[in-house]
Amino acid sequence: MRLAADLLAFQGRLGYSFRRPDLLVRAVTHASIGSATRPDNQRLEFLGDRVLGLVMAEALLFADETAREGQLAPRFNALVRKETCADVAREVGLGEWKR
Repeated sequence: MRLAADLLAFQGRLGYSFRRPDLLVRAVTHASIGSATRPDNQRLEFLGDRVLGLVMAEALLFADETAREGQLAPRFNALVRKETCADVAREVGLGEWKR
């Protein structure tokens, strides 16, 4: 699968080249335009939320090896909350490529 010019530009902005371009197309396809022949991003979003949680939990554990769960939980929640994720999405300009 060949990517459209806009998604090639998005890859460049991210500094990452997708080995499976079909997953990038799917990732930027909103459920409102998904169909039987055009899968949307909902399943990838579900998976991504879990991966993000795991990566952030691991990073917090290694960043402060003396922190207790009661200290880590608020830090974790601040990092994975939807507003923080939206800020990052705006930083990389995700809205420009969302379909």
